[in-house]
Amino acid sequence: MVNEYLDDAGEWLSFAEADLGVAEHLNKTYHPKPLEIICFHCQQAAEKAVKSIIVLNGSQGGIPKKHDLFLLLNQIKNMVSIEEKYYDYADILAPYGVAMRYPNELFLEDHHAEKALQMANEFVEWAKLNMK
Repeated sequence: MVNEYLDDAGEWLSFAEADLGVAEHLNKTYHPKPLEIICFHCQQAAEKAVKSIIVLNGSQGGIPKKHDLFLLLNQIKNMVSIEEKYYDYADILAPYGVAMRYPNELFLEDHHAEKALQMANEFVEWAKLNMK
């Protein structure tokens, strides 16, 4: 059966991959590393990956204009398998989507960016698996 939402979901996943690519590029090439921006793009990648699955599953009422990963995951919890770790990741990544917009809101070190990159990668890979 062909999913009528696959193209739109694919666009969301492409946006997620682009955010992840930007975060990885900044992490590898900028010195000093812009940790806040890296973490922001990781949160964005995770959010857009989740939204790709929401779209794929019909997104009744349209795509939510929310940025709360926990809320977004709950929207699809009865439609796809979601490991508990993704809820944990959502809690960790959440501040990076908002607090990073304001200077000196969070104190970050390299290990925070490395963990954010790992979690964002897992969200994107999870979304890809759910597209099949």
